[in-house]
Parts: sequence; structure tokens; C-alpha cells
Amino acid sequence: MIDQVRSHFGFSKMPFGKDLSPSALHRHEGHREAVARITFLVAEQAIGVVTGEVGSGKTVAARAAVAELEASRHTLVYLPNPAVGARGLYGEIVTHLGGEPRFHKAALIAQATELLGKESAERGRRVLLVVDEAHLLDPGQLEELRLLTNA
Repeated sequence: MIDQVRSHFGFSKMPFGKDLSPSALHRHEGHREAVARITFLVAEQAIGVVTGEVGSGKTVAARAAVAELEASRHTLVYLPNPAVGARGLYGEIVTHLGGEPRFHKAALIAQATELLGKESAERGRRVLLVVDEAHLLDPGQLEELRLLTNA
């Protein structure tokens, strides 16, 4: 089916795929506003939520905002599915920062905090945590993320 669509329209690859470069995105007003809000959150080192209808481009806006950042000054931790529990959130952060997650949650929290601190103090990089599908976070996970902002 995909090959038929490609040949019919003369596509060398399918348009609108997830591998589409942020520079090739259609920058309509809603997209520009979402990117500006995300960029503001990064600059202010703040917690924020981008909301919108399903398919409105929230994830695409996050990708576009991150693509505009200076890569040498930022470290991205992207969580596509937050339904991993609080321990899973810490494990993902530790893994993204190059660590091997410890088994016990208390040790994992300390490890995540330590790695976040090192990323900032030793490497001079700001860590950006992007949680896609954040509406799936439970209150406990939200509190864990809030507590991590102290790091």
C-alpha cells in the first residue's frame, strides 16, 4: 500500500513522517506560539505544560523548540511514555545521563540527583526533561518531578 502511494504521487519518501526535519515543518501561528512558550520555559528553567487537541502538533512543537537550542549547552531527556511509574522516571533520567540505574528507589533518586547536578556543574549543560503524554502522569510522579527541580 505504501509503495503504491509513493509511486502514484512520485514520492521518494513518505511526507509527514516522524523523521521529518524540524526545519521542514509548516510554521503556522499555533506552532510558532507553542515553540515560543517552550522556549520561554527553557530560558526560565521552569516547569510547564503544553496542551492541545490530539494531533494538534504538541510533540512536533517540542521537537522544533529543542532543535533550536544550542546542543552543546543542553541535554535532552525525552520520555515518550510516562506510564513507567515514579521509579521508571528516575531510571529513564539516569539512563539518559549515562548512568546504570540502581535497584533501590532511594539510591536511584540520589543517583538521578547527582547526575543532574554533574550535568550542570561539571559540564555546564542544562537538562531538559520533556515528558510526552504528560496527562498520563499520576500525582505521585508529578510530585517526584517537582522535587527533582531542586537538583
